Amino acid sequence: MTMLRKLCLALVIAVASAAPTLASPPPPFQAAAAAGVSSRISITMPQDDAELSVEGQVIEGSGTSRVVDSSRLPSGTRATMTLSVYWKPNGYTEITRTKEVAFTAGQPLAVDLAAEDPTDRVKVIYVPTPPDVAEEMVRMAGVGPADVVYEPGCGDARITIAAIRRGAQRGICIDIDEERATESRANVQTAGFAGKIDVRHGDALDLKDLSEVTVVLLYMGDHFNMLIRPVLWRDLKVGSRVVSHRFTMGDWKPDRSTTYRGADGITYDLHVWTVTAEIKKRAGR
Repeated sequence: MTMLRKLCLALVIAVASAAPTLASPPPPFQAAAAAGVSSRISITMPQDDAELSVEGQVIEGSGTSRVVDSSRLPSGTRATMTLSVYWKPNGYTEITRTKEVAFTAGQPLAVDLAAEDPTDRVKVIYVPTPPDVAEEMVRMAGVGPADVVYEPGCGDARITIAAIRRGAQRGICIDIDEERATESRANVQTAGFAGKIDVRHGDALDLKDLSEVTVVLLYMGDHFNMLIRPVLWRDLKVGSRVVSHRFTMGDWKPDRSTTYRGADGITYDLHVWTVTAEIKKRAGR
């Protein structure tokens, strides 16, 4: 072998030994572990056209059964996911229900978003109660000078104003719509009751302490009534009255229901309840 061939062979060997070698592909289970696994979440929805959001992001779809996959995580990892559903059960009510659910990566999970939840948020569009119907509600409540009146979703405050005119000591009304709250303040001012009626902008379901209230006047909807019912049972004193235009309170039967014919010729269903010691006991269970 000539000296030149020896030098060339040595160079080839050196280059070959310095070149990287290709690693063999990992076994399939190792690749899966490195990429992570997701959990399949099966969700029951309250109605076909309800809007589903996962971690604040709207997920397109329809039907009362939906399926989403969680983000990929190492198998067995414990994590949480926030699910939210928004829907309109009728032409005047909007409901938002939110749940934080725990899951284990790689394991399926079923979530029921159709079941009522005490943390539901409800928004009811404003439908004015005719003035004479508002007066009849106040009459049914037996409002007098010792009463503190509360009206959730007060709209333009006409029912609370009617209660003060009948002699109520003072009133509290609240509306989730800022425009309605502003209108209520203006109407209260015009009626000369600014010192007697406290108008608030906010969610009525956030007002948790009603211990000073003796009369509650409602025109909100069945779902809202059921959400506020535990608060009424807990906070209202024995002898306090609740009057609702049209809507009832589930298995809490009214003391009296009446069909009132308004000045407009339309009939209106009105219901009145009285908080009793038995109800207070039921609330404490």
